[in-house]
Amino acid sequence: MRRMILAIVATLALATALVAPVSAKTFGLLYAEDETFRTFGNPARVDPGTGTDPIYTFENSTNPDQLSVARYAPGEGSHGGRWAVHHVTWTTGDPSTLITGFDALMAHVALDEVSIVRDEAADFRCPILPNP
Repeated sequence: MRRMILAIVATLALATALVAPVSAKTFGLLYAEDETFRTFGNPARVDPGTGTDPIYTFENSTNPDQLSVARYAPGEGSHGGRWAVHHVTWTTGDPSTLITGFDALMAHVALDEVSIVRDEAADFRCPILPNP
C-alpha cells in the first residue's frame, strides 16, 4: 500500500513538472496605436528581410516605460505578426520622451530628433494580442 501511494505521488510530481513549463505563457508588451498589447514569448525566426509589419525598437531611450512600437495593431493595416525590425535612436530629441504610436514616432522623425535604421537580420514572427 505504501509503495502504491509513493508511486502515485511520484507520478503526480513528475506530471506537474512536465506540464507546468508547457502551460506557462510568458507575455511581453509593446505599443500600437497608442495602446498596450501583449506578445507571446515565443518569437520565431523568419528569413532576413521578409518581415512585413514594421516594429520599432528604441536603442537609447531613457524612459523606463518605453516599449517597442508596432506600426499596426491587430486587425488594422497589414498586421500579421511577421515583424520588419527597425531601430530608433534619439539624436537631438529628449530620450526620456515616451512614444506609444507610429504617428508620434513619425513626428519626431520629421523634427530630426530620432533616426531609424532597418535591421533585416532581426526580422521575426510573433503574435500580439489585446492587453486585458
